[in-house]
Amino acid sequence: MEVYQIIFYIMLGIECLLLIPFTLNYSTLDKAGKSIYQYLISSIVFAVGSVTIEQFVHNNMWFFAIMYFIQFLILSVFYSTVIKNAAVKKAIKILPVPVLIIFILDLLKIEGVDKYNSLFTTIRSFVLLVYAIIFFFQLLRDNELIEQAIFINSLPNFWFNSGLFLYLCGSFIFSLSYNYLESQKIISNITFTITLIGGILQLILFYIGLQNIPKRK
Repeated sequence: MEVYQIIFYIMLGIECLLLIPFTLNYSTLDKAGKSIYQYLISSIVFAVGSVTIEQFVHNNMWFFAIMYFIQFLILSVFYSTVIKNAAVKKAIKILPVPVLIIFILDLLKIEGVDKYNSLFTTIRSFVLLVYAIIFFFQLLRDNELIEQAIFINSLPNFWFNSGLFLYLCGSFIFSLSYNYLESQKIISNITFTITLIGGILQLILFYIGLQNIPKRK
């Protein structure tokens, strides 16, 4: 078994374990927190589904694309909830349409259902990274937090966003360079391993964010 496969199953195990405290604390979650909960569930479905499909038909690339789009929609809800700027909120509601068009074109025309849709996944990761950066800047300049002497590291959404940002950075680099790395198997495995490690760190930050929810309540 390859190193990246071992890390993949470790991450899946952590995701399943993390689902327990999220479920137990579901009643304390706000709309943003529930979006992260839904994202966590989709990640488990993503992991289990991709492995299962690969065992039977040996081509799960189309499933990757579908799950990436579903997660994009879930995270769009998260960012439309936490970001306050009206123009950005409106953009977040509109952008799923062009992203859907790119998703369909890449899946059916450009790269195909049997290939990793790097064009769509790169754009998707880039858009979500922009949302994450905007939210970070919002926290730094939030006068309400400053006036109330609230530290941003006491906010659950800060940790949720930090986890997403960390994982999306690795995902963006992997998606952007996938077509080249596909012919360089060793480099591809190393890059994918780094992305999975980012995924594990993401889950740790999610847990820290969850631990801050009772304090904020």
